[in-house]
Amino acid sequence: MRIPPEYSITSEMLELLARIEVERIYFSSIHIPAEIKDKIQRLSLLKSSLFSARIEGNTLELSDLDSSKAEESKQREVFNILDAASLLDKGFTKGKLIKKHLLQLHAQVLKDLHSDAGIFRKEPGAIFNQAGIAVYVAPPPSKISSLLDRLLAYTNSDEEKFPLISAFISHLIFEKIHPFLDGNGRLGRLMIAAILKAKGWDFTFIIPFEEYLDSNRNDYYLHLGKGLEQTNEYILFMLNSFYDEILKLREQVNMHLSKKDTPFLPPRQEEIYNIIKDQVVVSFDIIRRRFLSVPERTLRFDLKRLVDKRLIETSGETKGRYYRIKKKPVPLERFKLPASSSEAKRSIH
Repeated sequence: MRIPPEYSITSEMLELLARIEVERIYFSSIHIPAEIKDKIQRLSLLKSSLFSARIEGNTLELSDLDSSKAEESKQREVFNILDAASLLDKGFTKGKLIKKHLLQLHAQVLKDLHSDAGIFRKEPGAIFNQAGIAVYVAPPPSKISSLLDRLLAYTNSDEEKFPLISAFISHLIFEKIHPFLDGNGRLGRLMIAAILKAKGWDFTFIIPFEEYLDSNRNDYYLHLGKGLEQTNEYILFMLNSFYDEILKLREQVNMHLSKKDTPFLPPRQEEIYNIIKDQVVVSFDIIRRRFLSVPERTLRFDLKRLVDKRLIETSGETKGRYYRIKKKPVPLERFKLPASSSEAKRSIH
């Protein structure tokens, strides 16, 4: 296996890299209130984890992650990636990526899901299509260690001056080495973020490019499959996935910044708040019917948080309770009468 494969930096790649860099500078230069930044970062991290799992066949939606009715193992897949991404975000610093990091991340990705979590495979591996036919046979276990050494030597070098391209090439090679029995795709996508962090390439937010890959799953697998022979096409596809999600993030940030009077809430609480705002007066039953997959206890907790934040108010007893947006008190100054007739004249004129 040639590491790295043959490729060239084209004008189309340079244009995309320049556009991404412009967005990176833009995000680092604008003031984003901490409350907005934290909210968007949490959602981006959640989306990154969910869609990475969906690429591998997980069928959950964002709304299923707090549902008691969703299959526990599928939720575990998503939350394991989320924990691994959080570990990566907090525990990894600029420097070299080593095998130990890959084993740590893999152990977290497959925690309580696979007995070989955090262990390189010791038997033959292959990638199968939906019909169960092997479309790629991975290198034998005896070659995994040496191939990873070569991959990490490339990853940690300055051979490729563009961190994004280095990360995408490393992802491609990692998937071809296929060092684990399971979880290679999920770990390989986390590896992109790990490499960017190791190289000091920081973006204000986590880029959930996995959402683009999930929406274009067939193209993603096609480019991965032919990546060693058609590397330029693979790089362009990955750059486009990254840039597309950055533009979505910019839209999201601008939308939040334009809503000066809108409270910043977790996604479900924000949706509940907007339902009450739109309908003026709402019963618990109406809210419950809008969130059938969410336990009643969780919904009541969300409503209590909105009441505690003085965003909504209630009327009636528990079973017949109604909710409405809390009205802001009118400042007393608006009703203050002039102290004298001369002051009254001045206020008229």
